[in-house]
Amino acid sequence: MESVLQTRLKEIQIYYSNNKEMIHTDFKKCIDMLYSEACSLQQTEKKGPIQFLSISYLQRCIFTKKYEVRLDLYDKDFYLDKCKTTQYWDMNFLFHFFEQDMEYFKKHIGKVIFQIKEYEEKEFALWYITHYYKIAELFFRDHINDMIHNEFSVSLKRCEDFKVVIGGYMDEQTVLHQLRKE
Repeated sequence: MESVLQTRLKEIQIYYSNNKEMIHTDFKKCIDMLYSEACSLQQTEKKGPIQFLSISYLQRCIFTKKYEVRLDLYDKDFYLDKCKTTQYWDMNFLFHFFEQDMEYFKKHIGKVIFQIKEYEEKEFALWYITHYYKIAELFFRDHINDMIHNEFSVSLKRCEDFKVVIGGYMDEQTVLHQLRKE
């Protein structure tokens, strides 16, 4: 399995390198829409200062084959924020490689184990996709500036300890970046 992932990493790097501008433009557009919506809500006093930009992986992608991450701007109440500000960003540029890996594993495991049950396949997929989440996290780490500094960030009201966090939706999130106002 490691050799499959290592080979795939090289393919991902080549694909990313060849499509970097399109991927960055698409990501920036999604972030700009998220910030723009939050700014509009703050101008009408429906949304308070932002404390968290949350990047969430969605477990449903294993079942839907729609590989989006959920981007949210939350106030100090995080998930309990009364005024939701959400965008979904399609990361198929990365996760179509995951699909190829799953097809490879099904074919090769099927030669050894004749009847793989659907739930076993889904359990394996849920475990294996965590490797891809780590790769996605590297992308987000590299694009912190795009997430915190854009044309709308100047007018966005943020808490002094604004954080960018990442993890599963409605699951534990880890801090990718913390911005402290001087």
